[in-house]
Amino acid sequence: MPRKLRIALLSAIPVAVVLLPVFVYAIDRAASNGEVARNVSAAGIDLGGLGRADAVAALEAYEASLAAKPVVFVVNDEEFEITPAEFGLDIDVEALADAALAQRQRGFFSGFFDWLDGFSDAIVIPIQVGYDPDRFDELLTVWEHEAIDDPAYNGAVVVVDGRALPDYPRSGQGIERQTAQRRAAVAIQTLERTPVRIPTRVIEPELDPEVINDAVEKANRLIGSQVTLRSEDPAFEIVFTPEQLISAFFAEVSANSPTQVVVGFDPAAVARLVVPFRAELEQPPRDAEFVVDEAAETVTLVPGRSETLVDVDLIVAALTDVALGESDEGELPLAEGEPAVFTTADAEAMMPVELVSKSTTRHAAGQPRVRNIHTIADAVDGAIVWPDEEFSLNEHVGPRTRDKGYVGAPMISGGELVDSVGGGVSQFATTFYNAVFFGCYEDVEHKPHSFYISRYPEVNEATVSWPEPNLVFRNDSDALIIIKTSYTSSSITVSFYGNNGGKHCDRRLGNRSAFTSPKDVFEPNAELDPGEQHVVQGGISGFTNSVVRVITHPDGTVEEQEWTWRYVPLNRIVEVHPCMIEGAEEECPILVPSVIGQPQGAAAGALEAAGFAVSVGTPVPVTDEAQNGLVVAQSVAGGEYLARGSTITIQVGVFSG
Repeated sequence: MPRKLRIALLSAIPVAVVLLPVFVYAIDRAASNGEVARNVSAAGIDLGGLGRADAVAALEAYEASLAAKPVVFVVNDEEFEITPAEFGLDIDVEALADAALAQRQRGFFSGFFDWLDGFSDAIVIPIQVGYDPDRFDELLTVWEHEAIDDPAYNGAVVVVDGRALPDYPRSGQGIERQTAQRRAAVAIQTLERTPVRIPTRVIEPELDPEVINDAVEKANRLIGSQVTLRSEDPAFEIVFTPEQLISAFFAEVSANSPTQVVVGFDPAAVARLVVPFRAELEQPPRDAEFVVDEAAETVTLVPGRSETLVDVDLIVAALTDVALGESDEGELPLAEGEPAVFTTADAEAMMPVELVSKSTTRHAAGQPRVRNIHTIADAVDGAIVWPDEEFSLNEHVGPRTRDKGYVGAPMISGGELVDSVGGGVSQFATTFYNAVFFGCYEDVEHKPHSFYISRYPEVNEATVSWPEPNLVFRNDSDALIIIKTSYTSSSITVSFYGNNGGKHCDRRLGNRSAFTSPKDVFEPNAELDPGEQHVVQGGISGFTNSVVRVITHPDGTVEEQEWTWRYVPLNRIVEVHPCMIEGAEEECPILVPSVIGQPQGAAAGALEAAGFAVSVGTPVPVTDEAQNGLVVAQSVAGGEYLARGSTITIQVGVFSG
């Protein structure tokens, strides 16, 4: 081997020796990432090499062992064995695990020396074992009663035969509480358990007899007489008898500074007394409501309220206040739940709600259409239209059907009056539209009748059918609209109650123009004689007119809206014999003359002249010589119509003597 190479190898050996531990450290550090460092423990538990979850599990197992291992406490030579779990032993295992993981976790180079120390130097994480001192104090109270013959007594208020009586304080032995707490804290720190002696001492009561006397006086006022609590909405009352008040009464000594006797009613006991009435007391929310008196044309606001709920604490407070007060009656308080959708405040913001508009139209009584008018009025009565909401008469009422109570009655179809189920409801639509018009509300959609009907206000009218035409308006006010309908046998009325912001509306009718005359339309009726006419429908002239709605606003400004409508003429419909119809192929029958009493020859001539064929039938014997040779019968009587060329048979009288 060359000398230079041998020297190089010998020089590299010390470097390798130095770097080898570093390489091992790097590999070990990478492999143990997220684990507790070597040689770290807590309470004798080796946590080194454990991940966080395993470290927590190991510490929890130790906590469970501490909590389950009994401790013996000695009071006046009386032993009480109890597990620390019963008074809340607790270890913050999460924080301990984090503390263990934080050991020897410095940077790479400084961590190298920590890593080396881990092979020789141990790290012990201290454990703090805690417990609930209040729960342990409760145990001390129990042990005092069991192990001490003459315990100190702070006094009490007792109820005997319906009366509260004093049970005065007495001095006596008691556990030295602070010392007991300190010794308990030490005893639970490890699994090595030895009996813990708890010292006692003479304890003077903290309560003065006068405090007891005051509590007795207050207690007798609480339970001395019955108490009545009433609620207005819902209207209900509960009577608490003295016996019930006693069953709910409690008195206890409070260790608060200063020590005092607390008397009152136990909420759980009061709850048991109130539970039977919960269904009556707990009511869903109720919206505010405007009630209309149609006779007086006034509106009254009935306040709404939120959902009512039974709140025992509120009832206990009210029960206490009334029992201690001068009266034995008071308010039954209820808690508020879900609010109403339409609250009293919402309603008050719309005030005043009053009669805004009223429209009445008249009609003949006793007709089938009257029933339809009343039926649709009943369907609309009480409808509410909220601000900015559109009201569609067709959508609200739906199709007019017999199942809903509508009957057949005349309605306009194709320019003629025809019978239809629900006919005549346009009288209601016109009345409704005028309530919209004079209420100053926004007209969205309406259509007058195609021809003028004198019982309706000109242009200010509307017709409806299913599904079209429709009648729609929008409530463009800030208050709701309550629609009320009423009727008599000969009139229909629609009233709008609301608040249109103080607007006032008048109507200005224009002058008729562009008149058009009705036509005569002839329809065949074979039951009529030629030349006879039966007028089925009278004609009405057509014309154009307009109406202006004059809106006067509260500030005096005036706004005008105009509607123009063209009424088409209503044709006059006349029934005639089919032969009288223009272009009829059928020849009109002719009138048969009467030839009774005429000589045979003259009679035959008259019939032939009228256009009939004549045949002579069997002579008829007569007893009157004056009828001899005269026609006494004809097969078709005079005055009847018969087709031209038809044969008429005559019979001549023969005197038999």
